[in-house]
Amino acid sequence: MGALEISVRRSRYSSIAWNVAEYVALFSVVTLHEFGHALACRQVGGTANRIVLWPLGGVAYIDPPARPAATLWSIAAGPLVNVILAGVSYELTMWAWDSGWKLTAPNAYRLLWSVLAINLGLLVFNLLPIYPLDGGQILRAACNGSLSAAPAA
Repeated sequence: MGALEISVRRSRYSSIAWNVAEYVALFSVVTLHEFGHALACRQVGGTANRIVLWPLGGVAYIDPPARPAATLWSIAAGPLVNVILAGVSYELTMWAWDSGWKLTAPNAYRLLWSVLAINLGLLVFNLLPIYPLDGGQILRAACNGSLSAAPAA
């Protein structure tokens, strides 16, 4: 899968090493996203002992405490990591633009744009309100939280 992705996008950079760097960046972003879930879950007293990376994404196996806020935080922390990384990527890309990297270091400049696009793409995709994506799980946790907080009749 990785070799196919790298070879398909070969003309984007002057060297295949940049394609490999882009692919490594993709898996790094996915890994950090999943660590966001795991660390948030542990922060609220839950367990998170396994993260699995697949060619199409990753899964953090988390077991937060049975409190709506704990569940919501454990799920929302993954996309929050992408928000933070997108902000950092944007600032670095704008700095590179101001520094003239588009002309002096075009491969590095394209890689920065790619990392920004990866973060934004993963963020938007993960926030779709479709289960089992993060957006669907956030929606489910929010609904469960509002239902359990409703006063008993």
